[in-house]
Amino acid sequence: MKSLLAAVSAATATTHAAISISLPGNTESAGWDNLKVSNTYWSANGYPTTYPGAAAWPSPVAANAAGSQGSAVFMKNSGNGYFSGSSLYDAGGAGLFSISDASPIAGLSTIVCQIDAGTSIGVLPVLNYNGGSQSLTPNYFAQTDGEYLTFNFQTGQSFPTQNRAWQWDLTGLGVTSYEIKWGSVPNNHLTQYEINLTTGDSFIQAVPEPSSVLLVSFASLALFRRRR
Repeated sequence: MKSLLAAVSAATATTHAAISISLPGNTESAGWDNLKVSNTYWSANGYPTTYPGAAAWPSPVAANAAGSQGSAVFMKNSGNGYFSGSSLYDAGGAGLFSISDASPIAGLSTIVCQIDAGTSIGVLPVLNYNGGSQSLTPNYFAQTDGEYLTFNFQTGQSFPTQNRAWQWDLTGLGVTSYEIKWGSVPNNHLTQYEINLTTGDSFIQAVPEPSSVLLVSFASLALFRRRR
């Protein structure tokens, strides 16, 4: 049955806290990280690195994480979004963002998009394909603690970011290009630390329900402790 849960684990003992995705068939994975001002690429190439970040981006950003594959690009479509001290920050404005791919993997049947953020995603992701405006909502969603720590200036406390994962079942739609769009709302103060994308030509449910993710995470942590 195609909706069987794929091999999934919360990466408790690995470098990244993104959910590890295993899909059958041909796959591509890409990531965007180091989304902060200390990465001198941003200022050297005309991307906004100061408040409020309303300046237009000069061009979409190719995946920069190690081992990235494919031709997907990341873009700020409108609103605020600048590379701050720790993350891509919308400065309390309604920044809108997207990942798009004009030549994805042949026979594209599923997409998993993960965003590790310090606050809630104010405008939840939707997917358009083949130049249309279908606004497809994800079929599956999960959330785990992220890889980073973020700071609440009101309480003075640090807490983990939240890695959110969304998966679309595109089986039979004949998708040859797509765009995933999401964003913030005024005063949400969206901080994005890392984005990960996995695509494949065979659909299987690779994003579990949130409770399942927590159970796997605890099991992985216990196994890690026993191995120490």
